[in-house]
Amino acid sequence: MSGGKYIYLSAEVECVRRRNVLGLIGTGVAGTSGCLRLQGGENSTPDGSSTPAGSPTPDETPSDGTQPDDGSAEVTLTESWTGERGIDFIWTVEGVFYYNGYNYAAEASHGDGVRWSADTTHDGVDENLGADAFATDGRHMVFGYVPDPEGNEEQGGHFHAYDRGTGEEVWAASARSDGKHNYTIGATVIDDIAVLAVTDYGSMSQQEPLVWGVDIETGEERWRTDQSALPRSFISYLGSYDGEVYVGMMPGGVQVLAGDTGRVTDTHESWYIDKSWGESFGEIHGETLFAASEETLAAHPLGGNGLSWSTSGLGSVHTPPAVDNSLVVVGTEEGDVYAFERGSGETRWEASITNPVGAIETTGSHVWVGDTDIGLTAYDRETGSLVHRSTKSVNGDDIAVADDVLLLGGDTATAYTID
Repeated sequence: MSGGKYIYLSAEVECVRRRNVLGLIGTGVAGTSGCLRLQGGENSTPDGSSTPAGSPTPDETPSDGTQPDDGSAEVTLTESWTGERGIDFIWTVEGVFYYNGYNYAAEASHGDGVRWSADTTHDGVDENLGADAFATDGRHMVFGYVPDPEGNEEQGGHFHAYDRGTGEEVWAASARSDGKHNYTIGATVIDDIAVLAVTDYGSMSQQEPLVWGVDIETGEERWRTDQSALPRSFISYLGSYDGEVYVGMMPGGVQVLAGDTGRVTDTHESWYIDKSWGESFGEIHGETLFAASEETLAAHPLGGNGLSWSTSGLGSVHTPPAVDNSLVVVGTEEGDVYAFERGSGETRWEASITNPVGAIETTGSHVWVGDTDIGLTAYDRETGSLVHRSTKSVNGDDIAVADDVLLLGGDTATAYTID
């Protein structure tokens, strides 16, 4: 096995690509991220923008892989480099790609490809899937992994920290190998503490949620918060803001923990964050938590218990919110793409593709959309005009952009220069 993102059904431990079946929590799930993508180059987002008067609503994207014939196909892709190992999840930090895959972690330059890579074997288990869990303090890069349940269902989810400059492993931390902490949820950094979270991909009755903080330099445990303080339910999200940890629970709303002690300090019972089997549908950006739940997208101001805006009737949300300084974009299982004004929640534009939306990336110029099959599409971020459509083996895998280079996940890493 290599590359791809996988779903695990607790009854039969059935393995399929992560985004092809995005069931929400209720029968057993996990996987999330609490790290804000930092972007540059083509992906550097303007401080603010507004919808031009009379912005059109795009027509449905062609399903046959052809470019539109209305002159709007102005963006082309040229293959730049490839990597032999596959990709599960991608993050960008200061114009550099970081990604994990099957028993693998890597840093890659947008122009030259892989700089360093590492094996993520842990406690003798060399069958580990990349989780949607990544965090950094600028010097250390922390990646999360899920032991392949086929033969390793008792193993705990684990995390590996690497020196950013050399790629050398600094420490590894693992949850208990008791069959109840086998799905890695997310990671985030507060000051000198890396906060880690795991749950179980089994039924609700099996849940013993675990969030713990470790020293970012050494991996030594600082604090631990478990089911004695948290609701006995699925963890659906992990993020941080202003020294506090935000833990999405289903059910249980959002629990707020003190970053230095792990003590529960607040609960937002009305904040709902769904998740697929592979990733969370929540994202902290600036001073706001953007949360998707069923057919609803909501923006919650952090530091309070309010609601900035919400919109409903979207269909089955199929991707985490892609958020930047002026846009919030989500995709649905029905193939719809919605771009909202970040501050007000007003719809900037809508578009449709034939297959379910699998991944979204925003840049300073475009919104890139990968479907769950072989379709890659790009829209003008201001108007929603279709500017690119091509056939690529995206298969719902992750996509990311750094400095005019688009990186596609899957069984191999493939980077394209955006022209």
